Amino acid sequence: MDKSNDLYRIQCVKAGDISAFSHIVSTYQRMVYNVILRLVNNREDAEDIMQEVFIKVFKSLNSFKEESEFSTWLYRIAYNTTLSELRKKKMFFSSLEDNFSNQEDDDILNDIDDISTEERIQYLEQAIKMLSSEDALIITMFYMNDQSIEQISNITNQTVANVKVKLHRIRKKLAIEINKLIEG
Repeated sequence: MDKSNDLYRIQCVKAGDISAFSHIVSTYQRMVYNVILRLVNNREDAEDIMQEVFIKVFKSLNSFKEESEFSTWLYRIAYNTTLSELRKKKMFFSSLEDNFSNQEDDDILNDIDDISTEERIQYLEQAIKMLSSEDALIITMFYMNDQSIEQISNITNQTVANVKVKLHRIRKKLAIEINKLIEG
Protein backbone atom coordinates (compact mmCIF):
# COMPACT_ATOMS: atom_id res chain seq x y z
CA MET A 1 0.00 0.00 0.00
CA ASP A 2 1.11 3.56 -0.65
CA LYS A 3 2.14 5.02 2.70
CA SER A 4 1.75 8.65 1.56
CA ASN A 5 -1.74 7.93 0.21
CA ASP A 6 -2.66 6.32 3.55
CA LEU A 7 -1.42 9.35 5.46
CA TYR A 8 -3.32 11.70 3.14
CA ARG A 9 -6.57 9.76 3.65
CA ILE A 10 -6.01 9.66 7.41
CA GLN A 11 -5.47 13.41 7.50
CA CYS A 12 -8.66 13.90 5.48
CA VAL A 13 -10.67 11.76 7.92
CA LYS A 14 -9.16 13.59 10.90
CA ALA A 15 -10.13 16.88 9.23
CA GLY A 16 -13.74 15.71 8.98
CA ASP A 17 -13.92 14.14 5.50
CA ILE A 18 -15.59 10.89 6.52
CA SER A 19 -15.83 9.72 2.90
CA ALA A 20 -12.03 9.35 2.83
CA PHE A 21 -12.42 6.49 5.31
CA SER A 22 -14.21 4.42 2.65
CA HIS A 23 -10.98 4.48 0.63
CA ILE A 24 -9.07 3.16 3.63
CA VAL A 25 -11.63 0.40 4.09
CA SER A 26 -11.59 -0.59 0.43
CA THR A 27 -7.78 -0.64 0.42
CA TYR A 28 -7.40 -2.86 3.49
CA GLN A 29 -10.61 -4.83 3.90
CA ARG A 30 -9.43 -7.92 2.05
CA MET A 31 -6.16 -8.17 3.98
CA VAL A 32 -7.87 -7.52 7.32
CA TYR A 33 -10.51 -10.13 6.48
CA ASN A 34 -7.83 -12.70 5.62
CA VAL A 35 -5.98 -12.04 8.89
CA ILE A 36 -9.18 -12.50 10.87
CA LEU A 37 -10.29 -15.54 8.87
CA ARG A 38 -6.98 -17.28 9.57
CA LEU A 39 -7.68 -16.90 13.28
CA VAL A 40 -11.40 -17.70 13.49
CA ASN A 41 -11.75 -20.12 10.56
CA ASN A 42 -15.37 -19.04 10.00
CA ARG A 43 -16.40 -16.63 7.25
CA GLU A 44 -19.43 -15.15 9.04
CA ASP A 45 -17.48 -14.53 12.23
CA ALA A 46 -14.64 -13.03 10.21
CA GLU A 47 -17.04 -10.61 8.49
CA ASP A 48 -18.57 -9.56 11.82
CA ILE A 49 -15.18 -9.03 13.42
CA MET A 50 -13.93 -7.14 10.37
CA GLN A 51 -16.80 -4.66 10.74
CA GLU A 52 -15.96 -4.23 14.39
CA VAL A 53 -12.29 -3.67 13.50
CA PHE A 54 -13.06 -0.88 11.06
CA ILE A 55 -15.42 0.75 13.56
CA LYS A 56 -12.59 0.70 16.14
CA VAL A 57 -10.14 2.04 13.57
CA PHE A 58 -12.49 4.89 12.69
CA LYS A 59 -13.10 5.78 16.34
CA SER A 60 -9.41 5.66 17.25
CA LEU A 61 -7.91 7.15 14.09
CA ASN A 62 -6.99 10.29 16.03
CA SER A 63 -4.73 8.15 18.23
CA PHE A 64 -2.70 6.93 15.21
CA LYS A 65 0.59 8.73 15.71
CA GLU A 66 2.17 7.86 12.37
CA GLU A 67 5.19 6.38 14.17
CA SER A 68 4.62 3.03 12.48
CA GLU A 69 3.05 2.11 9.18
CA PHE A 70 -0.71 2.44 9.12
CA SER A 71 -1.05 -1.17 7.94
CA THR A 72 0.86 -2.42 11.00
CA TRP A 73 -1.34 -0.36 13.31
CA LEU A 74 -4.47 -1.63 11.54
CA TYR A 75 -3.37 -5.28 11.63
CA ARG A 76 -2.60 -4.91 15.33
CA ILE A 77 -6.16 -3.72 15.96
CA ALA A 78 -7.52 -6.57 13.83
CA TYR A 79 -5.39 -9.13 15.65
CA ASN A 80 -6.29 -7.87 19.14
CA THR A 81 -9.99 -7.52 18.32
CA THR A 82 -10.08 -11.05 16.97
CA LEU A 83 -8.34 -12.43 20.05
CA SER A 84 -10.87 -10.60 22.25
CA GLU A 85 -13.75 -12.07 20.29
CA LEU A 86 -12.27 -15.54 20.50
CA ARG A 87 -11.97 -15.19 24.26
CA LYS A 88 -15.57 -13.98 24.51
CA LYS A 89 -16.82 -16.95 22.54
CA LYS A 90 -14.45 -19.27 24.38
CA MET A 91 -12.91 -20.33 21.11
CA PHE A 92 -9.30 -21.23 21.60
CA PHE A 93 -6.33 -21.64 19.36
CA SER A 94 -4.92 -25.05 18.79
CA SER A 95 -1.83 -25.39 20.88
CA LEU A 96 1.46 -25.08 19.11
CA GLU A 97 3.35 -28.29 19.01
CA ASP A 98 6.98 -28.71 18.20
CA ASN A 99 6.80 -32.24 16.85
CA PHE A 100 9.17 -32.00 13.96
CA SER A 101 11.15 -34.61 12.19
CA ASN A 102 14.93 -34.42 12.36
CA GLN A 103 15.18 -34.92 8.62
CA GLU A 104 17.08 -32.40 6.55
CA ASP A 105 14.97 -30.02 4.45
CA ASP A 106 16.26 -31.66 1.27
CA ASP A 107 14.92 -35.04 2.41
CA ILE A 108 11.54 -33.54 3.32
CA LEU A 109 11.14 -31.92 -0.08
CA ASN A 110 12.20 -34.93 -2.16
CA ASP A 111 9.02 -35.39 -4.15
CA ILE A 112 8.11 -31.72 -4.62
CA ASP A 113 10.37 -31.28 -7.65
CA ASP A 114 8.32 -33.89 -9.53
CA ILE A 115 4.97 -32.04 -9.44
CA SER A 116 3.52 -29.11 -11.37
CA THR A 117 3.15 -25.59 -10.01
CA GLU A 118 -0.64 -25.95 -9.88
CA GLU A 119 -0.32 -29.11 -7.80
CA ARG A 120 2.19 -27.41 -5.52
CA ILE A 121 -0.25 -24.56 -4.87
CA GLN A 122 -3.05 -27.03 -4.19
CA TYR A 123 -0.88 -28.99 -1.74
CA LEU A 124 0.25 -25.76 -0.08
CA GLU A 125 -3.34 -24.60 0.45
CA GLN A 126 -4.24 -27.99 1.96
CA ALA A 127 -1.18 -27.93 4.21
CA ILE A 128 -1.95 -24.39 5.45
CA LYS A 129 -5.42 -25.58 6.48
CA MET A 130 -3.72 -28.20 8.67
CA LEU A 131 -1.81 -25.55 10.63
CA SER A 132 -3.03 -23.96 13.83
CA SER A 133 -4.81 -20.67 13.23
CA GLU A 134 -1.89 -18.68 14.67
CA ASP A 135 0.65 -20.45 12.44
CA ALA A 136 -1.56 -19.99 9.38
CA LEU A 137 -1.87 -16.29 10.20
CA ILE A 138 1.87 -15.77 10.59
CA ILE A 139 2.77 -17.56 7.36
CA THR A 140 -0.02 -15.74 5.50
CA MET A 141 1.04 -12.32 6.77
CA PHE A 142 4.66 -12.98 5.83
CA TYR A 143 4.25 -14.49 2.36
CA MET A 144 0.86 -13.36 1.09
CA ASN A 145 0.50 -9.96 2.75
CA ASP A 146 4.20 -9.05 2.51
CA GLN A 147 4.46 -8.11 6.18
CA SER A 148 8.01 -7.95 7.52
CA ILE A 149 9.09 -9.97 10.53
CA GLU A 150 9.19 -6.73 12.53
CA GLN A 151 5.63 -5.87 11.49
CA ILE A 152 4.40 -9.36 12.40
CA SER A 153 6.19 -8.99 15.74
CA ASN A 154 4.34 -5.72 16.40
CA ILE A 155 0.99 -7.12 15.28
CA THR A 156 1.19 -10.34 17.30
CA ASN A 157 3.05 -8.81 20.26
CA GLN A 158 5.81 -11.41 19.98
CA THR A 159 9.53 -10.81 19.83
CA VAL A 160 11.26 -10.65 16.47
CA ALA A 161 13.27 -13.73 17.42
CA ASN A 162 10.09 -15.62 18.29
CA VAL A 163 8.51 -14.74 14.94
CA LYS A 164 11.65 -15.91 13.12
CA VAL A 165 11.64 -19.21 15.00
CA LYS A 166 7.94 -19.70 14.34
CA LEU A 167 8.36 -18.97 10.63
CA HIS A 168 11.17 -21.53 10.46
CA ARG A 169 9.06 -24.15 12.27
CA ILE A 170 5.99 -23.39 10.18
CA ARG A 171 7.99 -23.83 6.97
CA LYS A 172 9.19 -27.21 8.24
CA LYS A 173 5.63 -28.20 9.17
CA LEU A 174 4.40 -27.18 5.74
CA ALA A 175 7.17 -29.12 4.03
CA ILE A 176 6.36 -32.23 6.05
CA GLU A 177 2.62 -31.92 5.40
CA ILE A 178 3.12 -31.29 1.69
CA ASN A 179 5.43 -34.29 1.48
CA LYS A 180 2.78 -36.45 3.22
CA LEU A 181 0.13 -35.21 0.80
CA ILE A 182 2.33 -36.00 -2.20
CA GLU A 183 3.18 -39.46 -0.95
CA GLY A 184 -0.46 -40.17 0.01
